[in-house]
Amino acid sequence: MTSPTSPTTPRRRYVYQAEHRFAFVNVSSHTKSRTGCAMCKRRHIRCDETLPQCKNCTKYSCRCPYQDLPENGHRELIATKANLMWTSEIKAEIRSWQRIGRSSFPSLCVFPAIPFEKISLEDLRLIHHVASISTELSASNSSNFTIWVRQVPLFLEIGATYNFVMHSLLALSASHLAWLTGCSLTANIAFEHRGVALKGLHEAIGSFLRENSDAVLAASLLLSWQATEWRDWTRLMHGTSSIIDAMQPWKNESRFEDFIVEKSTFPTAPPSPDTPLNYPKHTDLDALQLASLQLRKLEAYVKNDIEGTEAVAQLINFVEGLRRLSPSHTTTQRFDMLDPLRTWLLWLPVRYVQQAQMPLSTFVVLAYYYTIALIVEPLFPEIGAAYFGSLSLNPIEEIAQRLVSPNACETSQKDFHTALKFMAYPMDMAYKFRIRMGLVLPERVALLRQVIFAHHARGMAWSMS
Repeated sequence: MTSPTSPTTPRRRYVYQAEHRFAFVNVSSHTKSRTGCAMCKRRHIRCDETLPQCKNCTKYSCRCPYQDLPENGHRELIATKANLMWTSEIKAEIRSWQRIGRSSFPSLCVFPAIPFEKISLEDLRLIHHVASISTELSASNSSNFTIWVRQVPLFLEIGATYNFVMHSLLALSASHLAWLTGCSLTANIAFEHRGVALKGLHEAIGSFLRENSDAVLAASLLLSWQATEWRDWTRLMHGTSSIIDAMQPWKNESRFEDFIVEKSTFPTAPPSPDTPLNYPKHTDLDALQLASLQLRKLEAYVKNDIEGTEAVAQLINFVEGLRRLSPSHTTTQRFDMLDPLRTWLLWLPVRYVQQAQMPLSTFVVLAYYYTIALIVEPLFPEIGAAYFGSLSLNPIEEIAQRLVSPNACETSQKDFHTALKFMAYPMDMAYKFRIRMGLVLPERVALLRQVIFAHHARGMAWSMS
C-alpha cells in the first residue's frame, strides 16, 4: 500500500499558488537556478522561480521581472520548468501520436478525432496522463473504485468537440500531477487551463442548448472537483444545479443521467461565507465518535502495514479535528476543514488501485476514506458535503463487490472474513446515507449488503473460535 503523502520528502516553501492565496506547498529541491528572474541574478541570490512573482522579489517589495514576460514567454517558461513526470517512453509515445495522428489508448479513439498534431507537447502530456490512468484501471476493472477515472473516456469524447471541456480535463490532469510532484509550476498550468475552461463554460451557458448541455455539465463537474475556495465552489455547484434543472425535459437522453438523478445531494442556497452556524447535533457528533472507534479497530487490523497504518492515522486525526466543530466556525472555515478529505478522495484512490497486487486491507482502508465522506455530511449540510458523499457511494459498493468476488476468496479464509467484517461498517453507512438523501437502493446493492453481513456474522464466529 502506498502512503498518502509524497514518496519523497521535499522541502517546503511559501509561494503564491494558482488559487490566489499564499500557502505552503512541497517543491523539489534544486541546487542552481538557470531560468531565475533578472532581479535575483543581479543580486546573486537563488531565485525560487515562482510565477508570476518570485519569493525574493516579494520579500524586497519589488516588481518581479517575470511579470513583464509576454504571455507566450510566460507560458513557455512554466511549461519548461513544470514537473510533468516526463519519461523517455512517454515522450516517444506522444511523438508517435503527432506523427501518425492516433493513439493506442482506447479512451482516445473518439469522434471527431483529437488533432494530436495541432496540440502542444505539454497538453498532450496532460492528455496522456489521464488516458493512461483510465486505460490501466479499466484493464484491471478498477476504475469504479475512484470518483473520476471511469468518466475520463466520456470527458475525452466530449472534449474532442468542446474545447472548454478539454481544458477542464487538462486542468484536472495537471492538478493530479501537481499533487504527485508538489510542483507549484505544474499547479500554475492547472490554473491556466481552469481559467480558459471557465471562460468557455460561461460562453456556453450564454448559448445553452440541448445539444451542448452535456458539455456544459461535464465542464461544471470537472471544475467543481478542483475548486479549493468556498466562493468558487458554491458558484459552480449552483450553476450545475441550474443546468440540471434545465436538462430535466431530456434527462433520459443525457450521458450523465445517473448523476442528474442525484441532484438532491447538491447544496441548497448557502448562507453568507462568514455567517456563524448552528452547533452540531449530538447524534452527528456521536456518529463521528463511532467513526473514530471503527478507525482505531482498522488501525489495529493494518498494524503490520506501515503505510496502511499511516493512512489510517491520518484519517483518525482528521476525524478527531472535526469534533472541535463549533458555531463560531463560519461557512468558509467549514469548507476549508473538509478540504483535506476532498483532496484525498480525488487522488489517493488512484494511487492505491495502481498497485500491481492490492491487498484486501488496502481495499478496506480505501472504503473507510469514502465512508468518512458519508459520516461528515450531516455536520456540513450547508457546504454541500452530501455532494462528495454521493460520489463516494459507488466506490464503496464496488469495493464490497470486489471483496466478495472469487479472486478475493483465494486468500486465506481468516483474511477474507476479516476484510468483510470491516466492510460491514462502510456498507451500513452507505445504506443510511441513501435513506437520508432519498436515494433508491438498487437491488444489486441490497443483495450485496446481505452477502457482506452474512460474511460479517461468519467472521465474528471465526474470530471467537
